Amino acid sequence: MNNTDKNNKNKIIITILVIIIFAIILGIGIFFLIKYLNSKVEEEKNRYRDFNVTADANIETVDENNVQEEITNEQIIDDYTQILNKSYGKIELIWVDKDNNILKTPEKPVLNEMQPVRFNRQDANFETIQETDSNWYDYSTKQWANAIDENGSYFVWIPRYAYKIVYYSDKNLRNPIGYCDARGVLKINEDGTLTRVLKNNNGLKEIGNHYILHPAFSNDYPSRFLNGGWDDNLSGIWVSKFEVSMEENGNNVVTDNTQIGNVTISDSIKLVSKPAVSSWRNIYISNAYYNAYNYNRERDSHLMKNSEWGAIAYLTYSKYGLNANLPKANTSKNYFTGNSQTVSEVYNNNKDETSNGNQTGVYDLSGGSWEYVSAFVNNGTPMSVVYGKNLLENSKNNKYITVYNNDKSDIGINKYDKKYADANFLMNTLLRGDAVFETSNNGYGNYSWETNTSYYVQQDVPFFVRGGDLSSGAGAGLFSYNGSSGQASVAQGYRVVLAFN
Repeated sequence: MNNTDKNNKNKIIITILVIIIFAIILGIGIFFLIKYLNSKVEEEKNRYRDFNVTADANIETVDENNVQEEITNEQIIDDYTQILNKSYGKIELIWVDKDNNILKTPEKPVLNEMQPVRFNRQDANFETIQETDSNWYDYSTKQWANAIDENGSYFVWIPRYAYKIVYYSDKNLRNPIGYCDARGVLKINEDGTLTRVLKNNNGLKEIGNHYILHPAFSNDYPSRFLNGGWDDNLSGIWVSKFEVSMEENGNNVVTDNTQIGNVTISDSIKLVSKPAVSSWRNIYISNAYYNAYNYNRERDSHLMKNSEWGAIAYLTYSKYGLNANLPKANTSKNYFTGNSQTVSEVYNNNKDETSNGNQTGVYDLSGGSWEYVSAFVNNGTPMSVVYGKNLLENSKNNKYITVYNNDKSDIGINKYDKKYADANFLMNTLLRGDAVFETSNNGYGNYSWETNTSYYVQQDVPFFVRGGDLSSGAGAGLFSYNGSSGQASVAQGYRVVLAFN
């Protein structure tokens, strides 16, 4: 073989080796490239998977207590000449948070250093517990949250909610004939359409399927407190569990005359909410307002308003309370809170007099004494200046006071008559949540639900009182209202509300 052939053969071998080496290097490169790309793909998969897990977890956390409402959209015809019979109705209620999301369970009570308490059946009394105790409350089983403050006063939590009323043709509550909701007062027509017979006040908030955010919990400042609301959105309010009582140096005082009862709180005279004691009566509404306001300024205490009475009444009448039934009346002739002078009897024997039929509810809403609320018509009667001075210092709506409209015929004279009551009743048909117009057909008589008393404020009785007393008989009840001069009376007491976030 000559040199030329050898050289050619060597070149071929070298070329083949180079190709093989290049192929090996290329294969190795491709292998690592594929491995790298696979790792990136897996990384992206993991990142995507992690993202999904995180997102799902967040959605569960956010939506765990939220409820979606299907919104109905019936055709509505306006005809304000028609009338809807409001004699029989039922409260439908949904829980909402401060952002107006619908909840499965109510907003958690805000304690502001008050102590949670739970009823101990063995001891027939309340015992202090930790806020984290799972047995503190459960509104789904009608166990309402209770708390006690440093004065030994008991309070009950009324959580933030929205409501609507369904009206029925009779007391059996089977045939619906209309609604009161965020769209107004509506009649149900035979063809399924609705006729709006009345509008609502401005400033009310619609929630879900036309529910009304109850004004007692709403920020009503933009409407200048037209609806009896607050200056902030509240997650709930604390109401005194009993009609309040007077204590002097730690002992209950029987306020059986004006000289004893018509006084203001001081270092020695305290206001309390306790069972089995004589309630505080024989006091001007002005002093009742002063005492409630100064009970605890850090917790924004105040005399209960009509809207707040309505908030308790609607919760009581809902499925979370007595489910379209009324609490039995406190018939104590001595005005004992809880209808007894014995604590164990209050809790064991008289629990059917509460807002939910058990010991965790609010007592004395029916019977006991008529209860002042911070609501009135400012008709210029001299009585309001004499007996309601502290309320009239600012005679416009604010978060502590609700001023109702009065007809021009009502000039505050000593001339009580049905025509003035009816006229003032019709002047306030747009108000919602106070358990007055929504739950009665007439402002003079016994035309509230369950034939409760319905005598509207007028002339020289411009101040609202609620609940009835012993002499009211069958007219006493959750939906009872009447007018008062604000003068001290043996049958008129009051109650305190705390409102804070």
